[in-house]
Amino acid sequence: MRSFSLTFVSTTLIGAAFGSVINDPQVASFLKSKPLDGSSVRSLSLAERAAAGIKSRHLRPTVPDLVKRDSITPPDIGQIATWAPGVQPQPQRGAAGSTFGSADTSPEIDAQNPDNVASPTTDAGVVPNLKWSFSLSHTRLLKGGWVREQVIQDLPPYFAAAELRLEPNAYRELSCPVNIYQYYECPNSHWHRVAEWGYILNGTGRISAIDEDGKSFISDIQGPTDGEDPDIYYFPPGVPHSIQALSTGLEILVLFGDGDFDKLGTTFMLSDWLAHTPLSIVSQNLGINISELAIIPQKDPYIIQATKPPAPLGHAADDAPKSPEGEVPNPFVFRLKDQEKQLAKGGGGWVKIQDSTNFAASKTVASALVFIEPNGLRELHWHTVDGLLCFTSLAHCVDKDALEWLYIIHGKGRATAFAGGSTARTFDFQVGDTGVFPISYGHYIKNLSPTEPLIYLEIFKSDRFVDFSATQWLALTPPQVVADLLNISLATVESLKKEKQYVVA
Repeated sequence: MRSFSLTFVSTTLIGAAFGSVINDPQVASFLKSKPLDGSSVRSLSLAERAAAGIKSRHLRPTVPDLVKRDSITPPDIGQIATWAPGVQPQPQRGAAGSTFGSADTSPEIDAQNPDNVASPTTDAGVVPNLKWSFSLSHTRLLKGGWVREQVIQDLPPYFAAAELRLEPNAYRELSCPVNIYQYYECPNSHWHRVAEWGYILNGTGRISAIDEDGKSFISDIQGPTDGEDPDIYYFPPGVPHSIQALSTGLEILVLFGDGDFDKLGTTFMLSDWLAHTPLSIVSQNLGINISELAIIPQKDPYIIQATKPPAPLGHAADDAPKSPEGEVPNPFVFRLKDQEKQLAKGGGGWVKIQDSTNFAASKTVASALVFIEPNGLRELHWHTVDGLLCFTSLAHCVDKDALEWLYIIHGKGRATAFAGGSTARTFDFQVGDTGVFPISYGHYIKNLSPTEPLIYLEIFKSDRFVDFSATQWLALTPPQVVADLLNISLATVESLKKEKQYVVA
């Protein structure tokens, strides 16, 4: 349903006619339409099914005060609660709820989460928290940058994420003592038990890696520039790699396929490994005199400054030693700016999808960059994963209890997670927020702004992007079945779109 303006009014609802002027034609039509037999309210769409004939689901039709605290204009069809500037949000929706005490709450947090304060009447049951803001994460301050994480303690444990900032020329744990650097290009700095996926938020950098055959890879990475989308990268599980900022510094959104990212046996640092291996063994293995190894760091530095600036942007090959085995067959970097936008058939925006079909290296992570026009809607849908993955290759096996992970890049959004069993909860999202929808949870994402786009990422533990559209499903089901199920006309069913709309205007 298209959004409409919520206004403060004082009037009486008589039958199905509303006394004040409604600018939205869809709402005006709803109010003037003939009620269903035996009902005082006509259902407008699937979202209003529960409203038909069930008066207890609706707010009182009269407004006792000149200014309603919750600003919900009858009829209540799930619109978001808003409050006038300077008015403290209150847990009231029509006749339900009451006010906060003077010191019961944080008005600033409440204002960012109106659906926690005065949720729509369609919310029901208990759904766990599915939202986390990086602004609530502890920021680890380091020489050369900072990092803050979202881990198992913050959201359901299927993904961990971090925002990472590197100052110009700094390394992500590139622990090369100066004496070793004189003999070798610095070895790759760390590896993980799980895959690492990255989205470049800002700046420029350089990554390097090798695969299990000793084939090498080096590439520059870049954030958004002049309206162009940034780069993403993917390191398969176990692949050792390094990340270095170039002259502008580098900021990355990093994602890992395990929410318990800090547990033992997940991340392996080069300097940490060498510091806990007898020097005689390190010396014999590297073919370096023990005296040269005396300055190996004894503590994981995580981020360090370079002793020598790297080659400038566009000259990654200047820093790359040549592997006798050649280069990796599938690059670990994907240029979003080179990918065509897939315009949504619903007319409300566009998507760019990246998975193993167009980013061959990315075998365990699928992603989508989603752009929703003002007031647009990411259609009602749900996700699953390819059930054959665990049978075709153990290396590609994914967690059957996986989920969709999202990250808000720009704008404000609203989403309801439907968990089945008459259970649902609505969440509000701002820039820097992360969220999850467990696999098969029905949901949508609504752009709340009438002027600004909503831009966000959808990420999955899968080799392929898979979703199911509620509208397409209904349109491709025998019409009489749908008409009987939803108590709507055949003509209405036959008007449903048979192609995925993705984003609806």
